[in-house]
Amino acid sequence: MPVYPLVWTPLVKSGNYAHMAKLDSAIWERFLDQYADNYQEVAYDVAIGGFLPDADQGDLPTRTGYQYSTALKVDAVLRREGEVWIVEVKPSGSVSAIGAALCYTIMAEQDGFSQFPLVPAVVTDRASPDITFCAQALGVTVVEVGVP
Repeated sequence: MPVYPLVWTPLVKSGNYAHMAKLDSAIWERFLDQYADNYQEVAYDVAIGGFLPDADQGDLPTRTGYQYSTALKVDAVLRREGEVWIVEVKPSGSVSAIGAALCYTIMAEQDGFSQFPLVPAVVTDRASPDITFCAQALGVTVVEVGVP
């Protein structure tokens, strides 16, 4: 399970998306403008994995805080009927964005994250043909929202 319970929210532009950089947030808002109606809800800054110290190393809130600090952080988790998307938001879609989406999805599967199939995804302003080809070969969905 995630380090902390997911907080599901409607897909609305708020200008505040936990731990997304300014450029990531701008891309995310273009995604929301174009695709929000395709999803039911979203959770941000989802921490999965990480190291939880033994009980003799502190109280549970302290140990959970440590686990959070060592966990992988998923930018956004989208839920829609029959599937859950594990999303990395990144300007200029890259090999690292594909790797992040894949790793987050593998960890989410290990954590028993969802009863529904997980979809690794990258939301970006642009991706080269090589990145798009590799993503398709690896089963990663790439959503390009264009450069403003």
